Amino acid sequence: GLRNVELAIENLSPLSRALFAKNKFYPIANATLAEAFINLKQRDSAAFYIKRAAMEEPKRKNKARYLFITGQLFESLEKRDSADWAYKEILDLKRKAPRKFIVQAKIKQSTTDRSAAFEDRVNDLKKMLNNYENQAFEHAINRALAKLYLEKEEDSLALMYFDHSLDSPSLDSYTRIANYQDLADFHFAKGAYLTSGSYLDNLLPLFDEGTIAFKKLKRKRDNLEEVISYEETVQLTDSILSLISMTDSEQLAYFENYLNEKQEQEAQKIQEEKEEKRFQLLNRSKTSFYFYNPNQILQGRQNYLANWGNRPNVDNWRRATAILNLETESQTGEESGSTIANIIQETPENFVASLPKTIAERDSLALLNQKAYLQLGMIYKEKFNDFSLAHERLEKVLSLNAPEEIVVQALYHLYRMDEKENPSQAEKYKNELVSNYPETPFSQLLLDPENYDLSGIVTPETLYAKAYALFEQQKFTETLKEIELLTVLASGSKMEPKISLLKAHTLGRLNGITVWKEALNEVATNYSAVDEGKQAKALVMQIVELNNLEDSGPIYKNYKWIFPFNQKEITKEDKFYTNLKEVIALYNKRWSVSLDTYDEETVFVVVHGIRDPQEVETLKNKEQQRLEGLKSKENFVTLAAQYRNYLKNKNWINKSK
Repeated sequence: GLRNVELAIENLSPLSRALFAKNKFYPIANATLAEAFINLKQRDSAAFYIKRAAMEEPKRKNKARYLFITGQLFESLEKRDSADWAYKEILDLKRKAPRKFIVQAKIKQSTTDRSAAFEDRVNDLKKMLNNYENQAFEHAINRALAKLYLEKEEDSLALMYFDHSLDSPSLDSYTRIANYQDLADFHFAKGAYLTSGSYLDNLLPLFDEGTIAFKKLKRKRDNLEEVISYEETVQLTDSILSLISMTDSEQLAYFENYLNEKQEQEAQKIQEEKEEKRFQLLNRSKTSFYFYNPNQILQGRQNYLANWGNRPNVDNWRRATAILNLETESQTGEESGSTIANIIQETPENFVASLPKTIAERDSLALLNQKAYLQLGMIYKEKFNDFSLAHERLEKVLSLNAPEEIVVQALYHLYRMDEKENPSQAEKYKNELVSNYPETPFSQLLLDPENYDLSGIVTPETLYAKAYALFEQQKFTETLKEIELLTVLASGSKMEPKISLLKAHTLGRLNGITVWKEALNEVATNYSAVDEGKQAKALVMQIVELNNLEDSGPIYKNYKWIFPFNQKEITKEDKFYTNLKEVIALYNKRWSVSLDTYDEETVFVVVHGIRDPQEVETLKNKEQQRLEGLKSKENFVTLAAQYRNYLKNKNWINKSK
């Protein structure tokens, strides 16, 4: 514990000061004190004591180790001269010190010595790399070269040496982690968030899940989840859209080329495996045993894929019923995460046949592509402040013949980004927006910002809170107006998915389950990478699994007494609702009264908790005076299940019309 470390320092400090430098316990006492100060993160004191230990340590192995720690501590304290002194002391030990410390000291000297020319530092490291005695340290030397080139902004060479380091047979976990971290940071800074995310994916399994380092990396990876998901969507949809724009002969040629390249890559892979395993007879003769001949292996694989497709490894693999049964099992057991890919025989003709054919399929794919580009533009603008990438993605949206609701957002955000830095370009975006889409909230805000009604709401968060409060009060029409009014304020912000999901629920309550499903699907498509999109997708799946929420099981004798009102009769409705609540409270404590919005035109005053319809007639007769005008007011009693059906499917017939 921390107190034990402090106690060790308290006891050892007087001892280290009392011992003579030539005392055999002097180095170990000072080294132990240094370790204690390192644990307390007091690097100044640690450097002082480890240097004392290094100066008097008689054993060369320990002396080199203490000197290397001294150099690292001085380096962390940004005392470069002192660090260089420690590394030079190690090199002066020559072959009397362990090889690993000699190599690491040379690497440190080459990377930290700013007085030497860049070319000289690189050449020193390359000489070390060519020395056969340093083969066990290739990973560290290649990493050092990568860092030097990165510092010089020679990115392609830096990336090459990082790859060499990662491919080194002697690679240790420390160097692997350091390389992945540097590569993730490098690509993140360059705006290559997809590549950065892949390096973070490689990093995470190398850490224990309970550590602080893992949690920091996980948080960083989670922050990239959105952008990675949309970038992958863009890549996939761009590829498919490009393919379906080709002629049939061009498509066939493309897939023929793809299969040839795949064959060449597999041949190369087999060749590399052959060299690694040092099979002397491999690929020597056409008459070689089949499993030792890479050409025959490759030909066999290709013939199988062309004839049978990518079938799963199961018993009776030739029989379609066996595969279909396996697929059914995987679908019913999705919790285990097992899925079966669609089987396709790998021929150019079959690949062409698998492309989207109908206009509806192509339009749906194009819309998915446009929405992904829009979301990427807004994420890069709002979340990463990467205006260059945001510009690129939003300009792409404008070139895709997207629908109005997508184009207006792209134009608005492009205008906002250029408003200060490039006013002339911003004016072009503004003119296009207000000329072509004058009725949209985006145009209205730009045309008349002084009088654009923001209803006192100045942030997306307060917007959501107000809209949600209206939703809870079943004021669904007002909820929609509030959301529509402040579309601009929410656009591109982290609250946009929440507001879109709330809008989907509101539309569902007003228009029924069919509209609800459509609106949820829209949210799931537009925001597939965030929690709201995933929640919407899960709700749609749940609705489908429950057969559009049809009631099942026994129907209990539970009734609702319903009084329909037109939304315009709000004064009458409120007065009647208050009056009815008072009467019900006196008549039956088990009953309750609520105001339920049915649709944009109608609201229901509903009495709940009724077990027998005869009780309603009894109340009517008993409280005629208190419920004045009740008999003339349209009302009816129905089963609770039927009432739920009215709300879900909007199939109540208003007989007063």
